[in-house]
Amino acid sequence: GRISPQSVGIRGRSRIAVIYAVGVIASGNSSFDPTTGRVVGSSTLVAQIRRIREDDSIKAIVLRVDSPGGSSTASDVIWRELMITRDQKPARPLVTSMSDLAASGGYYIAMPGHVIVAQPATLTGSIGIYTGKIVVSDTLAKLGINAETVTSGENADIYSPFSRFSPEQQAKIRESMQSFYDQFVEKVAKARHTTPERIDAIAQGRVWTGRQARELGLVDQLGCLDVAVAAAKQRARIPPDEDVELVVYPP
Repeated sequence: GRISPQSVGIRGRSRIAVIYAVGVIASGNSSFDPTTGRVVGSSTLVAQIRRIREDDSIKAIVLRVDSPGGSSTASDVIWRELMITRDQKPARPLVTSMSDLAASGGYYIAMPGHVIVAQPATLTGSIGIYTGKIVVSDTLAKLGINAETVTSGENADIYSPFSRFSPEQQAKIRESMQSFYDQFVEKVAKARHTTPERIDAIAQGRVWTGRQARELGLVDQLGCLDVAVAAAKQRARIPPDEDVELVVYPP
């Protein structure tokens, strides 16, 4: 039979997974369109994270984020999968490396990192949420198009482009957004070992550079992807001068 190198005491290079989350965050599968750009699909990313979680040869994980955010639901799904992976026993270090952008949902998915590394000019933060809709009924009327909707349920048309928000619907949406914002702030506070009040003071949708975010405690270190890999090696107790194999996702 074949003899594995491990069985005779020869160890291969340590392996570190690098997950690229590049583009707008949305539910479903990742995609690329030359016109609209890249989409980080939560289903695709979650499948990749689970594959990494089941691979015992991976000693640490680096999440490389270049995203302006997107769907709050999709961001939360990715955040949860990263937290499960991070807290799995035996624990594996998770380091976030911010590229040009890690804002809003991009910051949300960065939070699980044991260490967050940003570039000095990274745009990050934007801890907040917004929503809205474009109502086209008046435009259609000017074009001589009559559109009618049939609904079942009091708020079935809440996001319909053919009707404005009623005062009750506005109140519901405001309540829902406030609830998500509060959860976002609490999660950041827990991740950054501080209070929701201190995070709220630097949140409220404001955008910071990586250097400012470092001063405000939203990130830990400044540097490029190499700095994040070095931090992952240190936390995984891999000697700094040892070559590591970077396993890139998506492949």
